[in-house]
Amino acid sequence: MEQTTTQPRYGRERSGRYQAVHPLAVASVVLGALTVVLPLHWILGFIPLAGVALAWLALRQIANLPEEFTGKGVAWTGLALSVGLAMAGYGWMLFRTVQEVPYGYELVTYEMLQPGPGERVPVAAFELQDKKIFIRGYMMPTRQQTRLKQFVLCPAIPGCPWCTPDPKPTEMLYVTLAGDMETQYTEHLRRLGGKFTVDPTAPGGLPYQIDVDYLR
Repeated sequence: MEQTTTQPRYGRERSGRYQAVHPLAVASVVLGALTVVLPLHWILGFIPLAGVALAWLALRQIANLPEEFTGKGVAWTGLALSVGLAMAGYGWMLFRTVQEVPYGYELVTYEMLQPGPGERVPVAAFELQDKKIFIRGYMMPTRQQTRLKQFVLCPAIPGCPWCTPDPKPTEMLYVTLAGDMETQYTEHLRRLGGKFTVDPTAPGGLPYQIDVDYLR
């Protein structure tokens, strides 16, 4: 009777010894492919970082244990996917950011509003006094859900376990909608623009306010 040798599904025989494809190499490809979702939110940036880290670890271990593991090509594929799709994703987010800022408004990030050592409010924030700015953020939940005229905007989704759990006063803006504008509470990202003011002694302890005339 003719004997047949069954080859393992993942790996190869070399010099009579089976070599497995390194599992971290396979995982790096999976994470590299998942990087395609990066444009949905900057928080997802940990996916390509993890993909690069796993690919690097796989390449090192394959090099150190060449008789046990194979999969250099798989690891390089994961590395390329993570880096390439991350660059494309961040490029798209940057393009979208620039394109969506309305004419006449200055794009502001929360990082620009954070004080340095010994500061309560940074000089950069005072330089924006009474200017029309554009900023993104998430609404802090309130008892009232509809027909809102005021609310607090923060940089992360309230209650998100991977986000800032307790934003600082300089990471929140007190929003007042101009004229007859009203809105309802949502957990989705809001984009708004209006006149920015700084008052370190404002009631409630929030030094930043914005009178909004543009809301999406």
